[in-house]
Amino acid sequence: MSGSTETRQSGGCALGRRLRVAPILVVLFAGACVQVQPQPDYDRAHELMRQTTGRSEVYDPSVAPLTPEAIATTLAAGLSLDEALRISLLNNRELQAEFYEIGIAHAEWVQSGLLSNPSLDVLLRFPAGGGRSGLEGSLVTDLLELWRLPLREQAARHDLDATVLRIARRAAEQVAKTRLAYFHAAATEELVRVDDENVALARRSFQSVTDLREAGSADDLDQAVAAGPVLDARIALESARLEAGDARRDLARELSVQSDVGAVRLLDVLPDVAPAVPDAEAMVRAALAGRLDLRAMQKAVEAAEARLDLESRAAWGDVSGGFSAERPAGEGATIRGPALGLTLPIFDQNQAGVAKARFERDRLQRSYEAARVEVAQDVRSAIDRLRAAGTTLAILTSELFPQAERALSLAQTSYSEGRATLVVLIEAQRRVLDARRDRTRLREAAAIAAAELELTTGLRAHGQVPAQ
Repeated sequence: MSGSTETRQSGGCALGRRLRVAPILVVLFAGACVQVQPQPDYDRAHELMRQTTGRSEVYDPSVAPLTPEAIATTLAAGLSLDEALRISLLNNRELQAEFYEIGIAHAEWVQSGLLSNPSLDVLLRFPAGGGRSGLEGSLVTDLLELWRLPLREQAARHDLDATVLRIARRAAEQVAKTRLAYFHAAATEELVRVDDENVALARRSFQSVTDLREAGSADDLDQAVAAGPVLDARIALESARLEAGDARRDLARELSVQSDVGAVRLLDVLPDVAPAVPDAEAMVRAALAGRLDLRAMQKAVEAAEARLDLESRAAWGDVSGGFSAERPAGEGATIRGPALGLTLPIFDQNQAGVAKARFERDRLQRSYEAARVEVAQDVRSAIDRLRAAGTTLAILTSELFPQAERALSLAQTSYSEGRATLVVLIEAQRRVLDARRDRTRLREAAAIAAAELELTTGLRAHGQVPAQ
């Protein structure tokens, strides 16, 4: 780069010897060494990602990505939730693609700090009667750009900051999506086991009725009725297997894995209880203060403010200044002096540009205010869902499910002794089957509600605020 700079500077000096403007050219060509190096902004995004996700490893364009072989090795040993989150943050292609927006915003910020190139005009005249030709040259640049440059750079800087915050928020969303996909895959895998057990239970009940029929204590109608739950359980098992396959593929999408993950063993199971419910208003305050996307929207409003000021300054028109030199034809002496050009803002005072910038500023401000309202209500809804899931799961686990199992045991005994009808037995069996599936679904709902609360608040762990 230094060699390139020296070349440009030596060329400027040669031109300066012709037009005597070497000092001006040195300043104008100083921007030739500007480089686009977005790594510090990548690092800022990484730090925000670590704070909001709690993950130490995040995607970095300057670091070699995970290889398919490394991912395959991890999947072959079984996939934990921790490994799923790690692979997702390092390997998700959508997140990687969005990460480059930081580099784009950084490049635009660098560009915003550069002056426009100067204009060099050269006019060569040949005398009709022969003799020495005339030469006229002028080198001019926009002077008012020096006044507008700080605002232009400020607006681009706010845009860059907003992009960093938005991409960091995107990483938190990616962690949440992967966690939800993992929970759903774990839930559907458990439902397959539950439905498989339900098939076995229905078959045992059917076999009991068959044995009673052979002993003369049941008839063909009893056996036909007992066959119904077996068929229902088998259909539910096939549906559960299909849902489990879809859930595995959804998880693979979040990991950006092309291979079939149907046989991958999930090492973590759904939690048995829901987390404690935090204080709603404390969570709302924390979300409004810490959500990165809200901070990004605020930066966008600040960028719009800077652009409004920039458009207001554009109403002054343009002022160009520089140096002019003329060597007239014949034997006249060379004429040198400053050059000045003005654009008079008579017809166009940039009223439309100012109005457009003001409308855009106001639009972004209202969108920001609307987002704060939505975040506050989303947090309260997420807390209500977490509370409902936890309460329902506790009731089902401690009361409803044990009661259903006791009722089934009593119904089986009573039916075998002839004291209860087959309808009572089938109903007791159905309640147990439903309770098993509901317990799995509620455990999934509680895990999802906790993950969604973390995403909605922008906090890594909602236990950071006092519980109710």
